[in-house]
Amino acid sequence: MNRSMKQRHAHRDLGQHAIAIAQAVDTAWNKSNHSGRRDVALSVVAALSLVTQRDPHGPDPAEQLRAQDAHTFTGTLQEIYTALVNSRPDLTHLVYPLMAWVFDEPESAMQQAAKHVADAALREGQLSLTGTEDRYDTDLLGIVLTLLKSDSATGANAQIYTPTVVADMMARITTPHNGDTVQDPAVGTGGLFRATAEAMRQKGRDPSTVTWYGADIDDLAIAACAINSLLWGLGPRILLCVADTLADGDWAYRAEAQRTEILQLSETIQRHKQMIHAVRTARSFTETVIDRDQPRDQ
Repeated sequence: MNRSMKQRHAHRDLGQHAIAIAQAVDTAWNKSNHSGRRDVALSVVAALSLVTQRDPHGPDPAEQLRAQDAHTFTGTLQEIYTALVNSRPDLTHLVYPLMAWVFDEPESAMQQAAKHVADAALREGQLSLTGTEDRYDTDLLGIVLTLLKSDSATGANAQIYTPTVVADMMARITTPHNGDTVQDPAVGTGGLFRATAEAMRQKGRDPSTVTWYGADIDDLAIAACAINSLLWGLGPRILLCVADTLADGDWAYRAEAQRTEILQLSETIQRHKQMIHAVRTARSFTETVIDRDQPRDQ
């Protein structure tokens, strides 16, 4: 990102900056022939939110990403989501609705559309928002998801997210202590979680010690909430599920059961990987010994 763009984004109100990014994403995606697939556009923004500037004196990751062609960028998305699953297997089932298309051999046109979305978000300076500590103060994914919804989708799912000002006020009034539990049966993309975590930090408390329970009827909202839990430093105890909490009274128990099941599956897969590696190593060693013991031609 050049200096003038950095200065423009640096002096923009965080809320306005997030809205500008979301509008750019919505416009870019609606120009594609895949506009009904809001999971694709949201997944691009979610993946970019996990990109940070590791070396402040190194190359600009935004420029590097914009320089990639559509096919290479799709590979980058695969790498980002693979790293996420490897580091936080407990979130795999939650994030799956976002990342599924990336690993499903997407057609060239969809890859191009996804790249256009990425370029639009990067031009508006997404990494200067989600790649810095400013991410603690805004819910970009929530704004993007809201804009991407069609009228029919809005009517069908009818989510009303808690306004930021209201969430901040509620969090300051009832700020949890370290080790507490926080529940939101209409969590959306996690706006109340964000406000609560920020209120805890302001009082010298650590939100990563909290157990966070949340449910929503929209699987993409839950997936975005899972990504946000990483951006906002909510810690390892994230228990989310897709549910209509007005009809499903045991949603919290179901969230726990799903998390336990996915962690057990992950451990099984890891053991299998280790076993396969051990077998391959042993086979290689055996072949080496056999080869060494073979008689040589005189």
